[in-house]
Amino acid sequence: MKKIFSFVAALCLFALALPAFAQSAITVKNQDIAFDFPKSMTFSIDASSASEIQTMTLVARFENVTRRVQAKITPAKEVKAQVKWNLDTDSSGADGGYLPPGVSANYTWVIQDAAGNKLETDPQTFTVADNRIAWQTVENDDLAIHWYGAGKAFGQDIFDAGIATLKKVRDELGAGTGGKVHIWFYTDSEDFRTSMPDMNVWTGGRSFGEYRSIILLTTPTDPQEAIEGARHELTHQVVFDSLGGGFARQAFPHWFNEGLATYNQFNGGSLPGYLATPLKNAIKNDNLPRLKSRDGNFPADPTEALMSYALSYSIVDLMFKQFGADKVHDVYALFQKGTAADDAFKQVFGVDTDGLDNLYRKSVGLAERDYSASGIPTPKSIPTFALSSAETPTQKGAATPTTQSVAVANTPASGAATNVPQSSNANNNGGATTGLCGGVLGVFAFAMLGAYVTSRRTRRASDAMLRDDLASRKRRKPTQH
Repeated sequence: MKKIFSFVAALCLFALALPAFAQSAITVKNQDIAFDFPKSMTFSIDASSASEIQTMTLVARFENVTRRVQAKITPAKEVKAQVKWNLDTDSSGADGGYLPPGVSANYTWVIQDAAGNKLETDPQTFTVADNRIAWQTVENDDLAIHWYGAGKAFGQDIFDAGIATLKKVRDELGAGTGGKVHIWFYTDSEDFRTSMPDMNVWTGGRSFGEYRSIILLTTPTDPQEAIEGARHELTHQVVFDSLGGGFARQAFPHWFNEGLATYNQFNGGSLPGYLATPLKNAIKNDNLPRLKSRDGNFPADPTEALMSYALSYSIVDLMFKQFGADKVHDVYALFQKGTAADDAFKQVFGVDTDGLDNLYRKSVGLAERDYSASGIPTPKSIPTFALSSAETPTQKGAATPTTQSVAVANTPASGAATNVPQSSNANNNGGATTGLCGGVLGVFAFAMLGAYVTSRRTRRASDAMLRDDLASRKRRKPTQH
């Protein structure tokens, strides 16, 4: 019986060794990645095989996105291949898509030859970086602040404020910790404008929630401006992480997202003039928009956009003052469960979105509106510059990280950055070879085992017959001559 088990074990070991034998025919001599930010990054590989190499596929794996790009090669036994990833294109381009600084991922190459051999290289890690700039960095496991053009104290002050903001907002909303967030502070406007494709002149910053990367323009002489920008965008990041994907994130009103971010940006204090003035004028002229009209993107008009920021802030400020931090925490918990906005507000505050709208109108001395009356039009939201947290619709079957933008100083924010690369096969394992012992070879092993057992039985039967014949002969008397 021990011999049988030894035989089966040997078959399994042979099966597990088959992939290694198959892969050994392909050899990788060199692989590399070169950055030319913000234009491109180039992946290269040099491989050979006893048979012609037919396909070489780059597999780039980000945290939630996998992208496969097949290199264009001429089949040969020795091949040098490249995949140029164009960073200055949107995600619809087959050869790349924009990636912000700070994005980390790993990549492998899957190589196949004419004989059916297949090799997937060991994962290599890379981080996208704007290598035009000599960055200074201060960081821990939660946050990394990158800057240039100012002394160490500049970055340390922002870092300290950022860590405090993350703790405050997470406690405030009951949100768990996400991954490490990178904030890149450009202190030169030209560097900033060229760091992303299609940069609009109004944009002061952009946040890529899916990759936890934030890009901001600031002045090296005003750390307070940088701190406020960090507070704003870190609030968006906590919201992005804690709401997850699907309906919860889609149902969360844009005004609530911006209101929370602006509230934390200024620590619940008074608004600066460039935000306060447009709101005061709207109150004075009694032309405040219906709050529900700010569920989606803010208007493109600069004055309307700034007024929308201020109105959103004011509604959130009213929530904290009238209902208390615990109630704000409770209503956010309902959003995390995917509860619709009106239902969430009604359950916790006792009023829906229009009810909040009228509470604010009353607080500033305006008459309440009857939004059920057909005579009062709802202001129409128009496409915007993706101010601070505008979400890009996700295509069916594709993972599309959200791009956000924020206004800094006294200018409104601008257009959404192009989408990051989408997954062409998010669940694909990259062509890794699997063992056969439990599958086809298992059938072969049992067949061999059956033949072995049958052979043993036949031999035993033959031995028994021989023993009986010898015994019979011994019992016979010898013949006398």
